[in-house]
Amino acid sequence: MGDPAGSAQGSGLQKTLSTRGAWGLAFGSAVGWGAFVMPGSTFLPIAGPWGTVLGMLIGGALMLVLGVNYHYLMNRYPDCGGTYTYAKKELGYDRGFISTWFLALVYIAIIWANATAIPLVLRNLLKDVLMTGPHYTVAGFDVYFSEAALALSAVLLSGLICMFCGKWAARIQTVLALALICGIVLCAALVFAKNGIPAWDLESAPAVRESGLFAAVFHIVALAPWAFVGFESISHSAEEFRFPIKKSFSVLCAAVLTAVAAYSLLTLLAASTQPPAYGDWSSYIADLDSQTGSAALPTFYAIESVLGRPGLTVLGLTLLAGVLTGLVGNTIAASRLFYSMARDGLLPERFARTDRNGTPRTAVLFILLISMPIPFIGRTAISWIVDVNSIGATIAYTYTCVVAMKVARRDGRLSVLLTGSVGAVVSLLLTLYFLIPNFWTVSKLATESYLILILWGIFGILFFRYVFSKDEKRRFGQSTAVWISLLFLIFCRSLLWFREATEDTTSQVLEELSRYSGQVMTDHGVALDAKERQESAQFLDQQIEEVNRSLKKNSMLQMLIILVTLFLMFSVYSLMGKREQEMAEKKREAEANSLAKSRFLSNMSHDLRTPMNAIIGYTELAKGLEDMPEKGTEYLEKVENAGKHLLSLINDVLDLSRIENGRMELEIVPTDLGRVLEETKDLFHPQMEMKQIRFTVESDLKHRTVLCDANRFKRVIFNLVSNALKFTPEEGSVSVSLTQTRETEGAGNYVLRVSDSGIGMSPEFVHTIFDAYTRDRNASQIQGTGLGMAITKSIVDLMEGTIQVQSVQGKGTEFVVDLTFPVVEEETEEVLTDEDVKHIDFSGFRVLLVEDQIVNRELATLILEQHGFAVEHAENGQEALYRVTESAPGTFDVILMDIQMPVMNGYEAARAIRKLQDPARAQVPIFAMTANSFAEDIQSAEEAGMNGHIAKPIDIDDLLRVLTGALHMEKGHR
Repeated sequence: MGDPAGSAQGSGLQKTLSTRGAWGLAFGSAVGWGAFVMPGSTFLPIAGPWGTVLGMLIGGALMLVLGVNYHYLMNRYPDCGGTYTYAKKELGYDRGFISTWFLALVYIAIIWANATAIPLVLRNLLKDVLMTGPHYTVAGFDVYFSEAALALSAVLLSGLICMFCGKWAARIQTVLALALICGIVLCAALVFAKNGIPAWDLESAPAVRESGLFAAVFHIVALAPWAFVGFESISHSAEEFRFPIKKSFSVLCAAVLTAVAAYSLLTLLAASTQPPAYGDWSSYIADLDSQTGSAALPTFYAIESVLGRPGLTVLGLTLLAGVLTGLVGNTIAASRLFYSMARDGLLPERFARTDRNGTPRTAVLFILLISMPIPFIGRTAISWIVDVNSIGATIAYTYTCVVAMKVARRDGRLSVLLTGSVGAVVSLLLTLYFLIPNFWTVSKLATESYLILILWGIFGILFFRYVFSKDEKRRFGQSTAVWISLLFLIFCRSLLWFREATEDTTSQVLEELSRYSGQVMTDHGVALDAKERQESAQFLDQQIEEVNRSLKKNSMLQMLIILVTLFLMFSVYSLMGKREQEMAEKKREAEANSLAKSRFLSNMSHDLRTPMNAIIGYTELAKGLEDMPEKGTEYLEKVENAGKHLLSLINDVLDLSRIENGRMELEIVPTDLGRVLEETKDLFHPQMEMKQIRFTVESDLKHRTVLCDANRFKRVIFNLVSNALKFTPEEGSVSVSLTQTRETEGAGNYVLRVSDSGIGMSPEFVHTIFDAYTRDRNASQIQGTGLGMAITKSIVDLMEGTIQVQSVQGKGTEFVVDLTFPVVEEETEEVLTDEDVKHIDFSGFRVLLVEDQIVNRELATLILEQHGFAVEHAENGQEALYRVTESAPGTFDVILMDIQMPVMNGYEAARAIRKLQDPARAQVPIFAMTANSFAEDIQSAEEAGMNGHIAKPIDIDDLLRVLTGALHMEKGHR
């Protein structure tokens, strides 16, 4: 699959989510129907009212630990997708896929559970009012068409809100969330005002009596992923925040705390009142299965018994608000998750399209379509799917915490490293808690839930194989351990499913045997005759055969599951192996191509720069002629500018090719950053004046001298300033500042800012500005290749720095470069400016110019003689060696040596001169003056014994400055 992000229609996700909206999304996604039903069916039997409150407080605290990790990663990666985004960026796409595969099921299952909870609750409150019309049975649950239609209506309503209400969807969610928490608080306050809050009677809870208070509270804490899952849903909407992401932790805290309050108040409410036939809440809860009507729902019974029908209506509306927040919130979370996956090509491209309101409507529609049939399959079957929610949530939480640990370790954030470690350990333990039944859990998953988890894992492998086969960017299939772990999970689940299925069958058989034996004892007495014993034996044989058949059937199904999984894994592994072979072959071809390309680029650089040397050099000389007409000077300046522009294009193309080959290397030398800024000002000031642009260059440097690649740092500044100059209209402004922000362990942090008041960039282009060959369509009239920013970004990356851009169309652009350089002790020295070296008289100095190209030889001679040098020539390296050897010692003060020459090249000639016996001849300064200008060319010159490197086309000022240093000239020398 390709990456469809760039082709997504609409304007993308829009920043419409406020802090209140984010709270409503997080709280509403976490609290739904379960908060009203689970107190009586689960919480109170496990730990009693106050044990539940304590467990919820501890569970909420653990969720806040996870919240720290989510907050940290949201600030680092402010993209939609949550855990999927974090895992793919730091752990690879394989782990990103696994984490989101189970998380997607969590959100969808919560939607289904909330929708079907409405008729389930109404069965108790309205008895048989809705249990009319056509009906059928699924897994022992009676499905009535009227009830299913009601649940379907809730699904449709939430889907339509998410699809068509745009930013109002979040506002509706916020209103519903406020209604939910306010309704709970109001009902609890009124009941407690009359009955009082339940006393501390933990020991009356069955689980507390059996295993103790600690174990009971622990089991409540273990339910935290189920109870609070969805609080992290705002991580999927990070791109939609219109508030600073640093405030996201406050939102998460508020959501978790209100969720703790909701669960705690409803649990205390359920324990506050019981029917007159029961002396306390514990006996009432123990006999809950026999209750009907509102008495089967302790929270609703408490309200009805104290506040009557009006109170029951208020709580019913509160429940409806909770159900709708669960539907809307989780639909938003799941749709943003699918949107993020589609941008990476895991789902069809249309899932990444948004409408004009920034809603991924196709993703929402997909959730709506797969949810519409669910109300018709019955609550029992849905509960099997909902059972796996805790496992899916803990898997996602584990991945998030592991990523937080990794990033925090890299960033040196000890606090997040601690929360990440704690969160990872707790999440992993909670995953095992649900995966290993009857070991340390109060209850276990339904047998069918294990089978659903197995099938979902197999389906995940199938889907991954499809994604992997379409993965043209080769992002998937990099982690064998991930798939081995998934395979292990499937095998483990299959074994547990087999055990549970066998246990269920055995229980049924034993019950049947017990019933039969009891009936026999009743009908025939204790003594059995031969016939009765035979009948009994036959019956037992039949039951044993039933067990065997069940075991055989389940064993065959288990074997089939294992075989299918192994086949799929082998298929994926074979595809990986084939791809690795192809990659190895392509790597060998790439290495050969890279070598050929490097040779080609070296030759191309030389061949292109040689004629440019003549064009730029002779143009510079012609401009200095005394009798040159003003019009001629104007024409020459235009030729010179065109030549320099062509040279910059050549440099960009060649540099980008080397960057793509990974052959660009830094040349670290002591560099005066202040001087770099002065050169920037001197270079661009005349051009800025011509356009009447206000140009300012400022610095605040504690340490001016650092170790860095001076030329490439200049390239970064020059590219950015040149860009600002091109895109800023007349009478605009361009500012450059370099600030040292801090110093740690001998290194300084430097921030470069280049800002302008130019035409700015479109938001779409800002995201691609550092891509090669891209140009904003609004700047089509301005010259350029679209390579400058790509090269700038590559240089900054090579320096291990960062570069960011902010731009507003019609107002301007600012680039911010953050770099760290080792600082060195600054030495005060007199600096010769370009103007100084132009007026130095070099009369009396003799240069040996070694150059095989006639045009280049003539040009260099003219330049040198203009400044007083006496020049002798050699056409190749062998002739240069002969002249040095045969001339008297000290004849030549300096040698300018071309590299690519016939007979003997420049490197060979330099080595031969350095080996001469006479020190006066052997130590004469030699400079490579060549069109070979790559880093390896400079290094080769040094290795050959040369004193330096001068690139063609010749920069006269640079040439004179090099010769001044070589000849130990000083300012003012004539």
